[in-house]
Amino acid sequence: MTRSWFNPRTLLDPAVLADIYRHEDPAANAWLFPETVIEHGESLDASVAIPDELVDLYRQLGRPTPLLRATRLEEHLGTRSAIYLKREDVLPNGSFKISSALAQAWFGKREGRTVVVTETAAGQTGVAAALASSLVGLSCEILMVRSSFDRKQLRRLLMASYGADVRPSPSEDTEAGRRFIAAGHQDGSIAIATSEVFELLDGRSGGMNIAGSLLDFTLLYSSVIGLEVTEQLRQLDVVPEVAVGCVGGGSSFGGFALPMLDAHPDLRLVATESTAIPTLTKGRYDFDHPDGEGQAPPLKMFSLGHDFSAPKMHASGLRYHAASPIVSALVHQGRIEAEAHDETEAMEAALLLARLQGLVVSPESSYSLLSAFRRATDPELPPANIVVLVSGSGHLDLDAYASLLTPPAAP
Repeated sequence: MTRSWFNPRTLLDPAVLADIYRHEDPAANAWLFPETVIEHGESLDASVAIPDELVDLYRQLGRPTPLLRATRLEEHLGTRSAIYLKREDVLPNGSFKISSALAQAWFGKREGRTVVVTETAAGQTGVAAALASSLVGLSCEILMVRSSFDRKQLRRLLMASYGADVRPSPSEDTEAGRRFIAAGHQDGSIAIATSEVFELLDGRSGGMNIAGSLLDFTLLYSSVIGLEVTEQLRQLDVVPEVAVGCVGGGSSFGGFALPMLDAHPDLRLVATESTAIPTLTKGRYDFDHPDGEGQAPPLKMFSLGHDFSAPKMHASGLRYHAASPIVSALVHQGRIEAEAHDETEAMEAALLLARLQGLVVSPESSYSLLSAFRRATDPELPPANIVVLVSGSGHLDLDAYASLLTPPAAP
């Protein structure tokens, strides 16, 4: 188990960082996040030590997570490439999100925070926040994007099982929620839920947010994933050549791929997304607000516009208008490639994996699988060691597989 986090900010020139965050005042976020978390988000140190108590908690939750070579899949594809799967799906909350959420909650508890109020889309951030809050002794309130609140009832029940109060967003509990409902945005989005959380936390004593993605410290805390992969491959005497992960806000991809890039500068990084929300492939690289109402200071990142109306989709964790400023900058610089895929094709790749390897992965992870499959079977490319991030479990998302499993109606 690693005893320090990798700082992805060190992959960018300080002048680039200064430009990205020119409108941001870190001290202004003290009402949202613990002081130590803010400091970590501003750090330029190459690594940040993980407190011993957090190391123990990580171990109790199941870190390091396994790295699996998908030999049956390779045989089926007829490829000479080696495909390795980093399995964050085995964690008790079902996704990578707990590594960042736990650190944020732990530092918050140590600094006297008492309640977490946070937003979630597919529910992975919410489940992680609920579990992290329970483990360190904080109460937890969650605003869940309404389309997911209605469709992903089991994940909502899991949050409640961990002790969280879960409500749909947009809600009637905030002025922002009422405005979005009146404007016809009943399905919600992570940006809308963020706006509601900001309102609920404003001036609230003892409150804090747990960021699920986008912000630099979420990538830093998630870097345990990439550090583990690097060590696991080293023990196998394998040099990774391609690393593939999905991007919604960017914390899973950043935490997985960027420590590997630091260790292997020639590594090819592929960020995958949905054609329904093509942030990195069709978005604009410029300053935009991270929230739905444009209240938060703008960040320089790829974005579809903070007023973008995200469509309904199974991979709700990808329903966000923007992407991590660090990941965006590296895409803009050409150090990360971006690919967008159709949801049905992506889910077909996930179903194939389930039948060959027994892994039922999250809809978000299916996009990464499809990219890896295509790379492994491209006759114009040489064999490669391909590492794919399985960011979460699909056991609570089986409805995403339903259209592939249900025979079409007779004419």
